[in-house]
Amino acid sequence: MTIYKCSPVPRKRGSSIFDETAEYMRIHQALSAGKRVSFADTTGGDLVDVREFVAFDSDEEDSAKWEEEEAKYRKAEREPTYTVHPEFHAPGSGVLLQAVRSNKVEVQQVSPVEDEPLAFSGIIRVLNISFHKAVYIRSTMDSWATYFDHPADYVLGSNDGDTDQFSFKLSFAPPYTAHGSRIEFVVRYETSDGDYWANNSSMNYAVTLLLSYEDDPAQPSTDVTQKRSILKTPKVYR
Repeated sequence: MTIYKCSPVPRKRGSSIFDETAEYMRIHQALSAGKRVSFADTTGGDLVDVREFVAFDSDEEDSAKWEEEEAKYRKAEREPTYTVHPEFHAPGSGVLLQAVRSNKVEVQQVSPVEDEPLAFSGIIRVLNISFHKAVYIRSTMDSWATYFDHPADYVLGSNDGDTDQFSFKLSFAPPYTAHGSRIEFVVRYETSDGDYWANNSSMNYAVTLLLSYEDDPAQPSTDVTQKRSILKTPKVYR
């Protein structure tokens, strides 16, 4: 049997092993110089994903907006201070007695309640027409869409011969606890001779709730005026 051996690299006729080796190296180097080598992951994609990022330049408008949002967040975290603000002036002593004699009933005063920031109290003075009498406060927090009648309490020892006093207390309640919320009320005086109303000269009595923070004192003038301008025409009780 004849065994033929062949070289994996074909040789040129008449060339030596050194020449063939040099030729192989030359070809290999030429191929390597123009060849791009890359590596792939197991899914066939590139191992390196090149992304370009552009630096973000924050302008004054964006900075102001961010500060505004931060201020709102800090304000929401703080506890507000509540203030009840009457939108009417109670008559003085001389005028009060004259009004009571004329109208039989009048609001004498309204004041905040200590330790109850959402509440206020009031004093009603009535003409002593009869022994049997009752006083009610009709109030609303939604511009008279709904209303409630609250009985006032007789103030012991208040009779001066001609007049008596009754006291009451009203309070703001959710959802009417926002800045500018209003309680409107009128007074009904029931006697054996008939019923009489006090309604602040047909304008109704109104008390506004104001909210303020440490660095943001309440401003009753602007907000209250704007709020009142959009309300319905007040109901008149006679």
